[in-house]
Amino acid sequence: MPNSILVLAIAAVLTASAAFWALRAYRRAGGQNARAALGACGAVAVLALGGYLVIGNPDMPDGAYEARLQALKGRDLSSFTVDEALAILHEAARDNPNDPLPHFYTGQLLLDQGRAEEAARAYDMALRRDPANAQAMLGMGRALVSVEGGRVSPEALALFQQAGEVSNEPAPWIYQAMAAMESGREADARRLWGEALTRMTEDDPRREMARRMSTGEGAN
Repeated sequence: MPNSILVLAIAAVLTASAAFWALRAYRRAGGQNARAALGACGAVAVLALGGYLVIGNPDMPDGAYEARLQALKGRDLSSFTVDEALAILHEAARDNPNDPLPHFYTGQLLLDQGRAEEAARAYDMALRRDPANAQAMLGMGRALVSVEGGRVSPEALALFQQAGEVSNEPAPWIYQAMAAMESGREADARRLWGEALTRMTEDDPRREMARRMSTGEGAN
């Protein structure tokens, strides 16, 4: 049972992360009513992170790590400060040197706090331990975009391209389309928006924007 709960918690935070940043791209591109969705994503991320901190890593032995987490079990998850969460994740990374998750979650928290350079380093540590982690690739790419003031650098673009190869999410393609738009490659941008559109669910709020961009309507 603990393993199943942890899997669900990890899935929730990864889903929330992808939705949060993809919807951020949507909002910047002119989307409507994104604030409520972003708030919901943030709430899920906090709950998922709290679940990971409370449950712990099922592959590690009981001991000091579990004892430290006991102090958090009686607290409201929303009461965690960023510094508390970062401190616990730091301890988890130290106790589990081969586990990419503490580094990944650290990157998520730092990026949400606007500490993009630190977030990029955390994502890099996660990728060193799990090079095929598409969410870590996306996170690091977004961190690099933030460092560049919104520009999709060649290094960030390479990460989004890699993520697109191992993930069926639309977000990597959205960022690739943004890079094509920045460089004036209109035909490539339309094609990449189309790739993103094919990966969106029917109720995805970004579908209309992606459709317009893929047909060239959004460029007017």
